[in-house]
Amino acid sequence: MNRASNAKEVILTSDTTGESWSAAVWDPRNGSLLSVYKNATALGHRSLQLLSDSYVLGADATRPRIHIWPLNSPLPLPNIRLTTPGKVSALICTPNGSYIIASVAEKLFIWQTCNGRLLANLTGHYQTVSCLATTKDGSLFASAGEDGLVFVWSLYSALNDTRSSPVHAFSNHSLPVRDLYFGHGGARARLYTVSLDRTANVYELGSGDLLLSLVFDAPLTAVTVNVRESELFVGCITGEIFQCNLHEPPRGVEHHVTVSSCEESAVFQAHKSNVTALSVSINCCTLLSGSTDGTVHVWDIASRQVLRTLQHKGPVTAAFFAKGFDNFRASVLKPRLQVHNLQRTSDDGGRDSIVEVVSRGRNSAEILNFESYVEDSSDSRGLDQTTKKLNDLQKEINKLKKINAALYQYGVTHILKKSTTDKEH
Repeated sequence: MNRASNAKEVILTSDTTGESWSAAVWDPRNGSLLSVYKNATALGHRSLQLLSDSYVLGADATRPRIHIWPLNSPLPLPNIRLTTPGKVSALICTPNGSYIIASVAEKLFIWQTCNGRLLANLTGHYQTVSCLATTKDGSLFASAGEDGLVFVWSLYSALNDTRSSPVHAFSNHSLPVRDLYFGHGGARARLYTVSLDRTANVYELGSGDLLLSLVFDAPLTAVTVNVRESELFVGCITGEIFQCNLHEPPRGVEHHVTVSSCEESAVFQAHKSNVTALSVSINCCTLLSGSTDGTVHVWDIASRQVLRTLQHKGPVTAAFFAKGFDNFRASVLKPRLQVHNLQRTSDDGGRDSIVEVVSRGRNSAEILNFESYVEDSSDSRGLDQTTKKLNDLQKEINKLKKINAALYQYGVTHILKKSTTDKEH
């Protein structure tokens, strides 16, 4: 089943059964099933990921491997084995798909997608890492888990220093952290965390400060914000979802939020148990939520009413909005990147490895040929604009030369002449 859709966004979901499919793509406008990914087992909690605009990844719930499918095919990618050192407990990809980051127990592993090399093995956590997140530009990533610690890592440092330490280490949570979310802003973004200790924390990465700590009546299990970062949504173990206005934060760092103190309209109520996933559409009008009760609800944020429900056969392990890439409905996949088998151990000679370059609509042999770029752009608008700028700069230089010459002439005829006259007197 693979019906075409022109939607700007789609919904991706997975559940614990994996009976009919391991993951599915839905149309958020009407809730119809667009395509499925199968021939694999159930995927682990929040391990469903998009690898750039080309592939779907998901960690096996019980075995040490990661499944991969082309976006436009229900069948896994042939001849590719993404085997990991152990069962993956959390999985994330950088936004451009260049790196895959996974946790196995308390350790973090980073692979380069184009050649499958294991580039880093990070340690620091004392217990299993259960959630990972990356900034929108891929420069930083965060890890958290059962030990209640939240680490923020520099991807560059992790890849270039075998003894890399976290950029930030937060220990404000007293119980396991259940979800992480990065806002916009790269290295100065905000990081949102929720924990079973009933707190939702907001950190600013530029300074490393804790900006806000919201304390709720129930343990928290999921978090997200809208693209404007004006509204915070947190899911509880009870099934309730709270909405908090970040444009009107409390004056103090810590603030207690109770059902009685919240307006009734600030609570989304429909799930019967633990909220496992939250996501907001790009237009900030629709909220998506998944739960262990086997339902994925699509909400209208303004009215807090359920627009439609996507029924699953078991507890939902992932549910999020994604861009409706062309490859979802393409008859022939046009990948932006190559995928290779993952190494289970790192090698010392890897830094001299050849990196294969993949490009769409261009002969890959020309990618590093400077002459081809000059020839291809000789009659382009970009070169015309550059020529115009150079001409303008030359005119400005000539103008400055004339001004300098006039100033020099003035100095000779007036200042020196006056100095000579003064000496004569």
